[in-house]
Amino acid sequence: MITDFRGFKSLDLRPRDHAVVAGVPRAGRSDVIEALARVLDPEAAHAPSLSDLHQSVPVEGDDEGLSAQPAVASGAIPPEQAEPVRASKAEVEVTLYDLDPEIEQLVDGYLEPLDATGLASEVDEADPSAPQCVRLTYRLSYDHESEALESLVYYPARGNPETNQYARVPASVRRALPVITLNAGVPLQLRAGGSLRRYVEERDPKAAVAAFEVLRDAVGEAVDTLSQDPAITAAVDAVLAVGGTGKRLGDSPIAAVDVGFLAEDGSVSALLRTLRAALRLDTAGPLALTNHGSTATAVLSMAEAMLLADIPGAVVLADDFGDQLDAATAEHLASLIRNRSGQAWLSTRRPEVARAFEPGEVIRLVRHGGQRTYHQLPQVSDRKQLVAHRQLHTQLLSALTAPVVAVTEGPHDVAVLGMANRRYPPSKLPLSAYGVRLVAAGMGPDGGIDQVPQIADLAKQLGFRVIGIVDADKPSPQSAAQLDKVKQSCDVVVQLPEKTAIERAITAGVGLAQLAAASSVLTVFGQQDPLAVEATEQTVTTLCVTLHKKGLHEPFLDALYRELQPEPADTADQDEEESEEAALVVHPPLLEAVLDAISIAASSSYSGPTVITLEGVGRPGEDAA
Repeated sequence: MITDFRGFKSLDLRPRDHAVVAGVPRAGRSDVIEALARVLDPEAAHAPSLSDLHQSVPVEGDDEGLSAQPAVASGAIPPEQAEPVRASKAEVEVTLYDLDPEIEQLVDGYLEPLDATGLASEVDEADPSAPQCVRLTYRLSYDHESEALESLVYYPARGNPETNQYARVPASVRRALPVITLNAGVPLQLRAGGSLRRYVEERDPKAAVAAFEVLRDAVGEAVDTLSQDPAITAAVDAVLAVGGTGKRLGDSPIAAVDVGFLAEDGSVSALLRTLRAALRLDTAGPLALTNHGSTATAVLSMAEAMLLADIPGAVVLADDFGDQLDAATAEHLASLIRNRSGQAWLSTRRPEVARAFEPGEVIRLVRHGGQRTYHQLPQVSDRKQLVAHRQLHTQLLSALTAPVVAVTEGPHDVAVLGMANRRYPPSKLPLSAYGVRLVAAGMGPDGGIDQVPQIADLAKQLGFRVIGIVDADKPSPQSAAQLDKVKQSCDVVVQLPEKTAIERAITAGVGLAQLAAASSVLTVFGQQDPLAVEATEQTVTTLCVTLHKKGLHEPFLDALYRELQPEPADTADQDEEESEEAALVVHPPLLEAVLDAISIAASSSYSGPTVITLEGVGRPGEDAA
């Protein structure tokens, strides 16, 4: 439970088993991991700062903020012009259960019964057979008069902040907790402070000392041999002979025999600081680790951290896990941590990391109206939920950090709209600029309008803003009922014109001559060209059927784009403005209208109709309205 810590006004987070923390930027992934570390890991705790205290601008109804600024409360200063108000204290409370007997002994006297919700029971006469838990709270307070920050970790079961009485948690107790914070650094370092050096010394301290002594003796002998080599001594004697330098430097004349060489100060530590890992990964022979690329460095760095964190049953904390790893390695290492730890807390931007966790273990942080909150899928209670949860891994993980998903009826719609989106000219922003990710409702024949509510509901449960993209079938009670279900599941629905599927959306408003020229590409894929003999509205219908059945949307649309672009003109006869207009990409009108509608509906401040209908685009051969 977080109160007034960093960007969180409040957060009551109750994970089930492991937790992979993901979400949109600035929603607080790193802050959650840092909050846990402040409580549980005294070695990982950072020095507190004023920025750790939540800061907000007072608004109407915010009694605490308004009372802090009387001028705002009286109306003399509008809230939007008020100075931000910083909280005077912040707290992070963690409830630990399933404790080892040794830990229970250390916290004896502060144990509390655990209730059914996973929290410490507040009932005086709790069930004596209930599992025991212990609460630890990190408290940060700021004294405005002395301008001093104070932090402590205490047992809330025996503390009373109102009377300034705290039962502090000894650092020895916190160190005894099986909590590991993974901090990846430069790998394979034998110098003091390196992870490999630490593991070597922990594994066998005496053998480590002996190995480093062997290094010192061997380097000393090698340097002595080098110093006595005639090529070196002759050169040194020549330097000392210049102007009698060897006679003036010391109390008595010196020669090459008096000159030796050391690595820095000659200590073993100095020698180890100069060593860098070199790997032989291919036929190029041994190369410095940095020459093998960032992925090799990241993999070894994380392997070192995991080796040091190999404590059975430990709580493992890691921030921005997988950032420097390739997809397969990120998933593999995340899976290892999840399977070997008592509880894993990994924050990540990588969908591959989340793929190593169960759907119910994904905690997705979002921002709604500037406020941080989180979403988590409910426990599966029926087969329908089970089927829906499967689509997290297959459909939604790619959109893990996007605030908005646009759910289409199937993969063909995603392919077509994705290609049109990629062809947007510089004068227009692509969907990614609005935080939108295109997602298909099902794959192949499993798609359709009936599948849109299923994945839309799943996306809503995870805190996405959801836009549905659906065809408009012939009006009927069935189609009306289908649309109603989509409307209930989505924030906004973009509906194509009547009797228009994605294939018709490609051709609507495009000239017959251009369609006929693009249609010839079908023969490359072994299909007849429906427009080879004559381009009419009827043959265009046949073209749409062929595109749908054979899945040739992308090659046809690619050919159509080439036909739609204006002919290059003599630049000598054009001014700069005309040249820019000629260079713009021309889109099929209905596809452009769909993308524009998605861009508008993506904004959380959108206040237009719930269903955006795209009527008005003409038939093939007619100009768009």
